[in-house]
Amino acid sequence: MPARGDEFLFDQVTIHVNAGDGGNGAVAFRREAYVPHGGPNGGSGGRGGNVYLRADKRLNTLLPFRHKKHFKAQKGKNGSGKDQNGAYGADEYIAVPPGTVVHDADTGEFLADLIQDNQELLVAQGGRGGRGNAAFTSSTNRAPHFAEKGETGQTRRLRLDLKLIAEIGIIGKPNAGKSTFLASVTAARPKI
Repeated sequence: MPARGDEFLFDQVTIHVNAGDGGNGAVAFRREAYVPHGGPNGGSGGRGGNVYLRADKRLNTLLPFRHKKHFKAQKGKNGSGKDQNGAYGADEYIAVPPGTVVHDADTGEFLADLIQDNQELLVAQGGRGGRGNAAFTSSTNRAPHFAEKGETGQTRRLRLDLKLIAEIGIIGKPNAGKSTFLASVTAARPKI
């Protein structure tokens, strides 16, 4: 646990986010008694999970990101036979304190200023699931033997800046006792 007051010095961090990859489509065919030439029934893969930032008023610092900087959403499930589509990957929600300004760390592009509680920002899009062979059936190709692979999820580096808002200001000349006064009336431990 950091010393009292250290959490207010940690107001900028770079994190890595990975959205989930989409699931692969399936190549399958109906196999039933008395149906010798069943058609294709391969299901499609599920979409990969997205990554969101969500403002949480219970947080007031970026200190939790000092030790955990990589976040990954769940991969979509693969499709299977009997026209069963794969499940979507679970989304990843990253809690940040209100007042967090989000930039793309590689381009410097401003993405958002999360100021309201529960405000969300999509920062990485999950990959689309691949289509199964049942989706490629046509009048000229009644039994396709191929399916699509799922798309790769988006990967990004983000820079988070926390705007620290002062609630009280103490103004005075040097060596007038501002730090001593602050230490005596609050639990803060400023350098004196």
